[in-house]
Amino acid sequence: MFTATSYSGRTVSLLNDADRAYIEANAEWYCPICKERLQLKKGRKRRAHFAHHPNTRCPSSNPESERHLEGKALLFEWLKSHGVDVRLEAFLPESNQRADLLVKNKNETLALEYQCSTVDRELIRRRTMLYQSIGVQVLWVMPFDHLRRKGNVIYLKEWQWEAAYHASGAPDFDKMPSLYYFQPPSILWAAHINAYLSSKKAHARFVAHRLPQPTLERVRTPVVVPDDGQRSALLAYKKETRYGKRPPSTPFSTFVQEELLRKKIPIQLHPAEAGWFLPWQTWVNESPVLWQSWLFLQIIPYFHHQTFIASQSLEREKQLLSIHLQLPVARVQVLIDAYLWFLARLRVLMGHMDDTFTLMQTPRLPRSVDEGFAMDQRYASRLCALGDSIAPSGSFPL
Repeated sequence: MFTATSYSGRTVSLLNDADRAYIEANAEWYCPICKERLQLKKGRKRRAHFAHHPNTRCPSSNPESERHLEGKALLFEWLKSHGVDVRLEAFLPESNQRADLLVKNKNETLALEYQCSTVDRELIRRRTMLYQSIGVQVLWVMPFDHLRRKGNVIYLKEWQWEAAYHASGAPDFDKMPSLYYFQPPSILWAAHINAYLSSKKAHARFVAHRLPQPTLERVRTPVVVPDDGQRSALLAYKKETRYGKRPPSTPFSTFVQEELLRKKIPIQLHPAEAGWFLPWQTWVNESPVLWQSWLFLQIIPYFHHQTFIASQSLEREKQLLSIHLQLPVARVQVLIDAYLWFLARLRVLMGHMDDTFTLMQTPRLPRSVDEGFAMDQRYASRLCALGDSIAPSGSFPL
């Protein structure tokens, strides 16, 4: 850690030039959180930093690697160079968390976490929810060697999917989930995910930002993906679902495929309205072709008996998806709402201001794989015609 409190109660930072003389003149330092005495460590190979003594009981004490210290310092210096209101190692007592960097602007308070170690999805979710419970958004930044890519394909672990969702704040259909990777001393990579390929990989648009020139706002701005590139990315997964291997064997996959076969629908002839990437897919370990096919075939029969439906009409479906996808009911509710509005974008449903939906066209199942992919292609063109986000100037897509 770079911050400490003196015996007299003054808080100092090793990254603040104005504190250096005071630090040199004092020998006793204390943790601002637990008040335990700290060691000031100075070495030739590592940045000077404060550390707790062994067997500390401080809730915020985690051994920091040189990589974490160095990256945190460089990111702090970048933000300070733009005049950003940023606090280093800010402790938030309301959630009992210490943010690596805490940024405040007129629109939001943002915790920037430099996540160097591999963690599980639940930890990312829990830490993020704690931040959000006190009105703080979170941006997860990883070291560059965590970036695994081949061309425009990015390979992801479960916790990285979770981090990608939260990095986008509140994603919508035109706001892509994103991941950020820091390559010291001065390149911050952004990977804007724009299509699903499998539970372990996605299609992404990569941008390398050379620090210190770009602002944080510019780094977080989604990029434009040309219509033809976006269409190809969307169809790569759809083509695999039509002509490639079946989805991975899981209990949910078996459940869905058995349900489809009872309706005499092999998985390759799934509805063209299913199998599309939504930003909220980052929550889900199962393939979109599975949960969307099942949900779509539950939704359409409602219109045989009524003119309008609302997501509240789908209580049974919500409970079943919560069990099968192993997601909280609240998240499944968001997922269902998003899919209903997605069907409105496809012009299958019409969405109304009161969040009810009417059927615009009677869906038709494909009779062959080729016909199914042709239907997919038409939908992909329709989606791409809806427009994309604005790219930041001065960055270079790779």
